[in-house]
Amino acid sequence: MNMGVLLINMLVVVIHLIHTTKVDFYQSRTKVEWIDPSGKVVQRLATNRVFTQEHFVSTFRSRVPAMVLILTKATVEDTGVWQCRSGDFRQNVSLCIIEPSEFLETPTEVSVDRGRSITLSCQAKGEPEPRLVWYRHDTIISDDYNPSKYQIMTKYNSQGFEGLLTITSLEGEDSGVYNCFAIQESSYVDGCSASISMNITLHVNYAPTFSDGNDTTLVPVQEKKGTDLECIADGYPTPTYRWFKEVGDILSEFPSSDIKLEDDGEKAILSITADEATVGQRYKCRASNKYGSAEKSFAVVKLEKPTRPTEIISGDHDYDTLNLIVQWDDEIYFPIEEFQIQYIESKLLRKKSGKPREVDWKRSEEVLVKNNEFGEMESEGTGMVIKLADLKEETEYWVRFKAVNEAGESAWSEPILASTIAKPEEDVEVPEEVEETNEPTADAQVSNGTFYGIFFAGGIIIVILGATFLMRMV
Repeated sequence: MNMGVLLINMLVVVIHLIHTTKVDFYQSRTKVEWIDPSGKVVQRLATNRVFTQEHFVSTFRSRVPAMVLILTKATVEDTGVWQCRSGDFRQNVSLCIIEPSEFLETPTEVSVDRGRSITLSCQAKGEPEPRLVWYRHDTIISDDYNPSKYQIMTKYNSQGFEGLLTITSLEGEDSGVYNCFAIQESSYVDGCSASISMNITLHVNYAPTFSDGNDTTLVPVQEKKGTDLECIADGYPTPTYRWFKEVGDILSEFPSSDIKLEDDGEKAILSITADEATVGQRYKCRASNKYGSAEKSFAVVKLEKPTRPTEIISGDHDYDTLNLIVQWDDEIYFPIEEFQIQYIESKLLRKKSGKPREVDWKRSEEVLVKNNEFGEMESEGTGMVIKLADLKEETEYWVRFKAVNEAGESAWSEPILASTIAKPEEDVEVPEEVEETNEPTADAQVSNGTFYGIFFAGGIIIVILGATFLMRMV
């Protein structure tokens, strides 16, 4: 006998229901009895597994008769709606008794080579019989979820249900945690359910690769200041790293003591100081595991201040936002930390024709846009996409830009004239007329004295609604 069954069989449920609405009930000693989910009266035989027992409970007014329902060695079959009956009064108690699922012989970590397929197995047993569901990144993997990638199957054997998830044509991005949920639901009581889950970690074996490619990375540095060269490669098992300095056709390797590993060895950092020995030099990182290796070069260059933007291009504007592209003709070799932006309404210029003069710009609005607030162009070319927000609708603005980094700032760009558009009208939804009805709602049809109990192998959860009866669980 497994532990889940043992714990349930040791559970004793005792329920007192005491009528508290009428004084003459105390005097007449109206008969109180319990009805099981099949409609049969529960007998007062203590030798039975389920029986009732008369009991008196003291209240603030007097001693009140009660009929105690006792379930010893409670089983899943006891799930259902039990009824306490006293004269014309009826009170329902929903009992939910579940033998919790447990996972059987399920591996929690597997590895497989890239390009192959793998079938993850998840096996669980419980009562009611569990339904097995697969998740990844909080998204359910169903039969119609990327069927070319995933196939799902459930089979039954002597130990219970087994859920199988087959993943085909494995790539590095398939690595990660897959969640198997065992969900139990009773057909006898609404909302009577329980679930447990387990994680299976999939490792896809493949040679190291660099997510940004193998092209040389430019590292602008300021003279006499330190900087870190960071090497991060994807791959499994986790790559090992070596750093080299390129001296002509010769690679001079740095000792491992000069390399700092972070993120559990997934990042290798080489720290250098910008001086005559490092500026203008090239460094190479080599990432390796048993499936192969990859190399990436870093060119250390002197940090230059930004050059003046070549052109400002007007994009698709909104009623309160201008979308602008700051562009250079040639590839830029300097970082941009922020853009300084000046803008002014065209109607505020002293001269209504021509571009703004410097005296006009002194009365302009100014904002700073950090590098985490703009993105690179998706089309060909070298430029940044900037959003200038919180503007007036249907208004014409003159705008100019200046690029800034630690080394300095560029000259102002040529100004551009751009306009916001009219705010679109909002569609107003007309509420549908609802026919009045005298029928009570579903909530109103539920007795204000309904009780609901869920019994697990290790605890009880009780929700009590209403005050017609007093319920005691011991």
